[in-house]
Amino acid sequence: MSVIYLIRHGQASFGTDNYDQLSAVGREQSAILGSYFAGLNEPIDRIYTGTLERQRETAQLVAAALAPNSPPVTVEAAFDEYESESILHAFAASLTPAQLEAAGWPGLHTDRRRFQFFLERAARAWVDAQIVAQGMLPWRDFHGRIIGAVEQIMRTEGRGKTLLVSTSGGVIGTIVAHVLGLANHLGIELNWAVHNASITRLIYNADKMSLSMFNALPHLDQDGRRQLITYR
Repeated sequence: MSVIYLIRHGQASFGTDNYDQLSAVGREQSAILGSYFAGLNEPIDRIYTGTLERQRETAQLVAAALAPNSPPVTVEAAFDEYESESILHAFAASLTPAQLEAAGWPGLHTDRRRFQFFLERAARAWVDAQIVAQGMLPWRDFHGRIIGAVEQIMRTEGRGKTLLVSTSGGVIGTIVAHVLGLANHLGIELNWAVHNASITRLIYNADKMSLSMFNALPHLDQDGRRQLITYR
């Protein structure tokens, strides 16, 4: 059986000067995730990770927990998350001053609830091609980049492999929606449900991918650890 585990990075550092690094909680989540995989006694052949710091740090912590049988880690930019700041600014540019004031723009980065609400609206507009901006990757190109990378892994790694991909919620939602044949906007909706350090499992063969598990937290959903379950 050929398996790809999609793991979302641990909690990042929302509200700080460097969001793109794991928080203390995120590092703990990632270490526990690695210990979980080590306990499965299922050899991991390779870990892929996007280029973002939070993705790479998660991959490194998981790999360290698999020692002395740590697999090689390969960096693949196709698994980077969408550029939320570009999307937020493009969406903000489409709103009136009154709408921006009501939304709390631009001071959203210290309020998780208001930030999430604004990001959801912005991301939906991006998927529906209602906003454009110079340098902002269109949704269809984001989708194509991700699916192309997954299909390339399937071809190059071949059968009988067990692989991990350390990535982000938007990437995971996009892949799951593609595998299930869902509409594009549902990929973004799935994104909002993906927990930090969660596990999504795909089974693949030469012809197709199938979803066998989504957004699971067997390593955190237990007594003494549930306080580590986070979305952002």
